[in-house]
Amino acid sequence: MQLTAYHAKYFAHELTKRCPSDSTEKLAGALVDAQVDLNPHQVEAALFAFRSPLSRGALLADEVGLGKTIEAGLVLSQKWAERKRRVLIITPSNLRKQWLQELQEKFFLSCRILENKSYNDITRKGNIHPFEGEDIVICSYQFARIKAAEISLIRWDLVVIDEAHR
Repeated sequence: MQLTAYHAKYFAHELTKRCPSDSTEKLAGALVDAQVDLNPHQVEAALFAFRSPLSRGALLADEVGLGKTIEAGLVLSQKWAERKRRVLIITPSNLRKQWLQELQEKFFLSCRILENKSYNDITRKGNIHPFEGEDIVICSYQFARIKAAEISLIRWDLVVIDEAHR
């Protein structure tokens, strides 16, 4: 039996009703295959993000080196498990590959870096909406600024802004 997108959303909705997104059990289910050693403060940070008012956003602001990328990966994994897969990560350009590597290797999430060259390659192949697709999109602040009009047209399920204080 093949699971349609409709049925996947229905089952995700039913599971969400049974187990709130701020529960440890639900988060654990999304991380079954993850290759990451978690610290308690990272789990607490992810649960905090889910508990924020109406889950409209959260600021993760731990000290340097305490694993904010891992905390964000926990949140991303949960959203991915809920089939909320329109995800954009905006980060300084020197951290794009680190995000890609950590999300792919530790959380097995499908990601791609979108920059001028890859954007132009995609549009040349006939896709007029390079930001849309099945992968998590990672881009730099500069690229996001250039493509702000296009980015704002998409109803993102989650946007991560790394190093937002810069």
